[in-house]
Amino acid sequence: QLLNAFATRETFHMCFTPEGTRSKTDHWKSGFYRLALAAKVPVGLGFIDYGHKRVGIEHWITLSGNEEEDLETLRTYYADKVGHHPEKAGDIRFLPNKPQ
Repeated sequence: QLLNAFATRETFHMCFTPEGTRSKTDHWKSGFYRLALAAKVPVGLGFIDYGHKRVGIEHWITLSGNEEEDLETLRTYYADKVGHHPEKAGDIRFLPNKPQ
């Protein structure tokens, strides 16, 4: 349904939080990544930088499909942004794919 929404609308925006918002997680959820690749749409890098009192979406990227390369781009972008509880920030990585 989401792929259809992207394909049939002139503009369509969605917001995902790839990590938990209340407790520490050791990884990001990968649904936003898989959806953006399948829909062939750019990803806006949103943030709430509590340390510098800033919020926004200031950069858009087109994912390459090379997961490690794309994750490194995200790690670099978010390296200087600090949440309200930095000790709860998850590593910017996905869980390995389960064997079929």
